[in-house]
Amino acid sequence: MNWKKISLILIVFLTFLATGFMLSNIQSREADQLLDAHGMSNNTHYFYTNKKQNIGEFLTYLRMRFPKDHIQVHLDNQKEKEQVLVWANYKIQSLPTQKGQYFSPDDFKGQISFAVLGPDTKNNVVELQGNQYVIYKKHYYSVIGEFKNYHQTEQKKYYLTTGIKQATSKEKLKNFKIIIDSPNRNVIKTVGEKYHAKLEIPAFVKSHQYLRLSVLKEIFLILLFWIIGIICNIFIALIEWRQVKLAHLKRKFFVNWLINRGLRLILIETLLAIIALVILQWTAFFNKSFHLLEIIVVNWLLVLFTYIISWIIINKKEKKDA
Repeated sequence: MNWKKISLILIVFLTFLATGFMLSNIQSREADQLLDAHGMSNNTHYFYTNKKQNIGEFLTYLRMRFPKDHIQVHLDNQKEKEQVLVWANYKIQSLPTQKGQYFSPDDFKGQISFAVLGPDTKNNVVELQGNQYVIYKKHYYSVIGEFKNYHQTEQKKYYLTTGIKQATSKEKLKNFKIIIDSPNRNVIKTVGEKYHAKLEIPAFVKSHQYLRLSVLKEIFLILLFWIIGIICNIFIALIEWRQVKLAHLKRKFFVNWLINRGLRLILIETLLAIIALVILQWTAFFNKSFHLLEIIVVNWLLVLFTYIISWIIINKKEKKDA
C-alpha cells in the first residue's frame, strides 16, 4: 500500500471524525438552549405573583384547569438562590446527567421529593452511608442524579421535585420566579391572566430565535466532508486501476486482485469508522447518540459506494476501449 493511498484513507478517517464533531456542535447548541431553560421549549414564559397561595394550590389549579394539556413548571427560589423546584404532568425532556438520572413522571406524584445536583453543588449537600442527600428545612432529599459539567449550565444549583402531596409544595408561591412551559400557548396565556401577571420571555428563547439558522454552517460542513471522503475513494480506485495497468493483470487474476483489494479497503474503512465512533463518544457531547451512529454509517456507506461505483465505471470504460 503506497503512501498516497494511505494518505487518502487517513483523510477518509478524518472525515468520519469531522462529521461527528459537526453533529456534536449542532446537538451541543440545542442542548445548551435546553439546559439554559432546564429542559423547556421555546414556548416557555415566566412571571411573578404576590398572591397568597402556596405551590400546592397552584399545581392543583393547573391540574384541574388543564387536565389534558402537557405542562412543566420550574420554580426558582428567590430566597434560597440555588434551589429550583420542578413539576410536570408528563414525561419531560431528560437532561444529560453524569451520574444517575433526571426526574421521571412518578417522581412528581408521590409524597417524597427527590433531588438532582448541578456539577458544583455543595451547599446543603451531605453524604451519609455512601448516599447523597440535600438538606432543606430539616428535610433530607435523596439525590438521584448529577448533571454533566457544561459551562452553560448553572453549576451550583440543585433541583427538587415538587407535587401536590410533597412537602416542597407548602412553600409560598410569591417567593418564586414561576417558569411555565406548555405546547399549548393558551395554557400560558390563561395562567398569566388568572394571576394578573406580566409574562416574560426567558433569555434562552430570545437567543434561539436569533440563532435558529446557525446550524446551516455545520450542515454545509458535514456535506463538504462527505464530498471530500467521496473524492478520496475515487482517487483510491484510480490509483489501484493504474496498478492493474502496470501489472498487466487480465481476467481471473484481475478479478481476484480486485476482490482482494476491495475487501481489504472495506475492512480498513469499517474499522476506522468504528474507531471514529468510539473516539467521538468519548470526546464529544451528543444528547442523541443514535444520530452519531447514523451520520457515521451514512458517511461510511457513501465512501464505499463511491469506491465500488468508480470501479464499475472504470471497468466499463476499459471494455468499451478494448
